[in-house]
Amino acid sequence: MSNLKDGTRRLLYILAIAVVSYALMMGAFLMMGRTPPSPGELVTAVTHTSHAEEGHHEGGGHADPFSFILFELAAVVGVAMLGRYLAEKFRQPSVLGELLFGVALGNLGVFLGLPVFTVIMNLGDVTPLAETVWQTGLSVKDAAASIGLGEPLLGIMTGAQADSYILVCYGLWIFSNLGVILLLFMVGLESKVEEMLAVGPRALIVALFGVVLPFGLGLAVTYTILPNEPDPVHLFLAAILCATSVGITARVFKDLGKIKTNEAKIILGAAVIDDVLGLVILAVVSGIVVAGGVQFWEVLRISLFSFVFLALVIRFGEQFAKRLIPVVTRLDRRHSKLLFPLSLCFAMAWLANQIELATIVGAFAAGLILNEEHFEKCSDPTHTIEELIAPLEAIFAPVFFVLMGMQVNLASFMNTDTLLLASAFTVAAIVGKFVSGLPAGKGIDKISVGIGMVPRGEVGLIFASIGKALGVVNDVIFSAVVVMVIVTTLITPLLLKWSLFRSPSSAQEPATT
Repeated sequence: MSNLKDGTRRLLYILAIAVVSYALMMGAFLMMGRTPPSPGELVTAVTHTSHAEEGHHEGGGHADPFSFILFELAAVVGVAMLGRYLAEKFRQPSVLGELLFGVALGNLGVFLGLPVFTVIMNLGDVTPLAETVWQTGLSVKDAAASIGLGEPLLGIMTGAQADSYILVCYGLWIFSNLGVILLLFMVGLESKVEEMLAVGPRALIVALFGVVLPFGLGLAVTYTILPNEPDPVHLFLAAILCATSVGITARVFKDLGKIKTNEAKIILGAAVIDDVLGLVILAVVSGIVVAGGVQFWEVLRISLFSFVFLALVIRFGEQFAKRLIPVVTRLDRRHSKLLFPLSLCFAMAWLANQIELATIVGAFAAGLILNEEHFEKCSDPTHTIEELIAPLEAIFAPVFFVLMGMQVNLASFMNTDTLLLASAFTVAAIVGKFVSGLPAGKGIDKISVGIGMVPRGEVGLIFASIGKALGVVNDVIFSAVVVMVIVTTLITPLLLKWSLFRSPSSAQEPATT
């Protein structure tokens, strides 16, 4: 009886936290939706221009236009904390709680008719709109018409506060990207080049299977379900299925304390190779769509730059970092162990993007070439690099997963045609990546490797948005792809936890190669 009372009291306590937190979060976003500052106010604040001629805001105080972005960050971090707390209460990976609470928050905001939530949910459409405005100088209304933006987003983005909503989205987008970069940097810090090279052949095989099988299944599904669509549509949809989002899998392995296992290293290595192969396939398919044929030199350029970048990191990266650390330490001995790793992380993420690799690949590579031993004679040994970076990652990484959840439109599941197409895509997406884990080799938990390759996440959304911008992917197909991304993203934490703990021997000690 006592246990029942304790359980009931605990449940009521959790529900009370949920209700209060949601009330606070919804109030925060409601305030953002009603009175966000304009970009002009933000620019004025940044350049320290006086607001004297504009007078004071209501209440007689001087409001900092940047404060709403801080409020936005506080709201999202609060949602992430609640999601993580409840996930851990039910013994699930914390990333699952962050994703699900993001889904709930986003859809509740849209249901209540708050424009800012509609904008955030359609961030994949807002980003090209903002880029079009910036690059062409068109008005938001003309740019929205040029890219075929539909209702209700069109009405919101051509309204009086359209510029402010774009600013809100970019605030979240910046924080979330910083979070996933720090996450992959931390994962790289917990790995070593030698360990990655040891599983390199297996990762290559997994990556090749993880591209070829989904591409083949994608073609089979699209030619069967969409026989009247032109060939570029089939090719593009098959290419979308090749994507892999390593951020979600890496977070699950990290949460469960399994990031040092060979299974994790194979998945991370395969994901990096997948990123290169995915870019090559995307270049080929985009060339066929735009130019009517394969752009050979573009494919060669991407392949060559990617190979050179990864080869240089593996061969010379650690030596470069080791020689540079004493120089940096002379400039700031007290903070060098924090500032130099962060600078290296951001610089390599930027460099990876310059050669059209994902920024997270550069961040992961930066962590890979840094070792604690490099700082032994140069800095205070009180804290490790991981201990110094961890608080930053704990703040910003959850923003990425909450934002991904907020872009999930549950209404997509209500359309029968979309759901049928999405079901076929999802099955092909799961089977294609799951089977890629089978050739991982002896001593490896093949099921965990296969499951870890499944999520498409933000990478799948990026591929789909490019197809939509090129006019290859229509609204129905895009919605189906979004549903596929949702499903593969949400089921991976659950399945991966089950797989890693399904037997005492699963993913325990690193296997020899």
